[in-house]
Amino acid sequence: MRIVRWIGIALVALALLLGAVALGARFADGPIALFPGGALRSGAWVDAPVDDWAFARDIQEIELQLESGSSSRTTWILVKDGQAYVPCSLGFPPGKRWHFAASDDGRAVLRIDGRRYPVQLTRAETEPGLGEALLPEVTRKYGNTPPTDAGVWIFRVTSRPRSG
Repeated sequence: MRIVRWIGIALVALALLLGAVALGARFADGPIALFPGGALRSGAWVDAPVDDWAFARDIQEIELQLESGSSSRTTWILVKDGQAYVPCSLGFPPGKRWHFAASDDGRAVLRIDGRRYPVQLTRAETEPGLGEALLPEVTRKYGNTPPTDAGVWIFRVTSRPRSG
């Protein structure tokens, strides 16, 4: 009985700790691990248009903030032939909704290696075969692919002028 009580106390403490991190992340400068964070406030702006995203080819994760919102998240970036793409697995983590907002208004900021890039995300739903063409890059970079039973949306990344 004593062990069960200690396990219960440990689980409650862990839940409180995770809750505190999740709440604190909302006020942070960017996401904290898997937790969405606050607005991307730091990092030099890169105002020159990026025509070749090859520099991001081996970067595992980037930070993304939609201009229509004040929260940021960690996500993947894929680069094929110098063109950048941001995939969004619809099944994991559950409850994500940023892809709907990005489809409506794709103005965003990417923070890559401490630099902020103003970009436009455009859902690449009209590019047949794009998902299959990017699959070797996903496998090379990340190993196993995430579960895609619920689907994957892919956003093409293009530079844009910085707002205000």
